[in-house]
Order: sequence, then C-alpha cells, then structure tokens
Amino acid sequence: SFLCLVPEEAKTSSCMEEGGYDTYVHDALGLVQACRASAAPCGWPPAPQPLDACHPEVTFYEGHFLKVLFDRMTRILDQPYSLNLQVTSVLSRLAAFPHPHLHEYLLDPYLNLAPGCRSLFSVLVRVIGDLMQRLQRVPHFRAKLLLVRRQLMGLVPGEQMDHAMLFKGVVVLEEFCKELAAIALVKGPPEGPP
Repeated sequence: SFLCLVPEEAKTSSCMEEGGYDTYVHDALGLVQACRASAAPCGWPPAPQPLDACHPEVTFYEGHFLKVLFDRMTRILDQPYSLNLQVTSVLSRLAAFPHPHLHEYLLDPYLNLAPGCRSLFSVLVRVIGDLMQRLQRVPHFRAKLLLVRRQLMGLVPGEQMDHAMLFKGVVVLEEFCKELAAIALVKGPPEGPP
C-alpha cells in the first residue's frame, strides 16, 4: 500500500532507467538483516504484546523523538532536500528493526488509531493530500518534476526554477514510499499473538 500512496501524476521513477523497486527490495534485505543482528541481544518479543493495563482516558503520545520525525515528514514538501534525506533515512532504519510494536506503528497502514493520533502511514496520507492540491497549481508540474529528478541524478545540469524545493520533496517522497514498501515486504507481517 505504500507503493500506491504517491499519485501517478507525481511519479517519475518509472520514466528513468534505474532506481526500480527491486533495488529497494535488495537493499531492504540487507538493512533488515543488519537490524535483526544488532537487535538480537535485546530479546524483543516476536509478536505485539496485548496492553493489559490500558487506560482509555490517557491520550496516546508518540514521544518526542517520533513527534519530531513525524512533524518533519509533514513538511517534506517545504524543507531542504538534505534534511528530507536524513529524516527518511532515520525512519527507514527504525522501520527495519524487528520490534513488533515499531513494525506495527511504522509499517501497518491498517492500524486503528485513536482520534488525534497519527502513524507514519497517516502522516504520509496527509502529505499526499497536500501534494494533490499543490500539483494542480503548478504549471507543467510533471515536466518540471522529471527535470528535477534528472538534475538530482546528475543527468542534466542543475538550474534554478520555481518550486524546486517542492519537486525535490516529491522525489524523496516517492522514493521513501518505495523504500518503506520494500522493508515491509522483506520483514513480512509480524507474528500473530501467542
């Protein structure tokens, strides 16, 4: 489902010769194996544990670290390319770890959320909604987006253009969604409850 998030009019990787999904699957395999090896001494459970003492009156809080990452993800279309690469890199690494609650929270698009709570998938859905509104207002959106992708790959010389930060954010967003889909595929669903 991460692969289906980015609308076709904002996808440009299919126009390029390289950078396909299978490359991400291969990379995800190595990343997930490395994360499993480094987390093995932690003794994490293989399946999500039920919450015994759930207090419905207490509002869920994602914590400062995930709050900062999710807040940054909401601004992926408006912040520098290098920052977007750093944020998506950290989130990808977290998603690759074998903790069942991290897996559920970061990779499960069907996770039921309490009102006002957010997951990585819900953040991405909001970003895509924002993108859909913006691409209607930018003339020749797809052609400019393809040009920016080629510039980022070093295939054509860089040149100044309006909305460059937006276009770079869209490229990172598309690639990040492919990366998350590959990680979710390699990890598979978490084991069911015991």
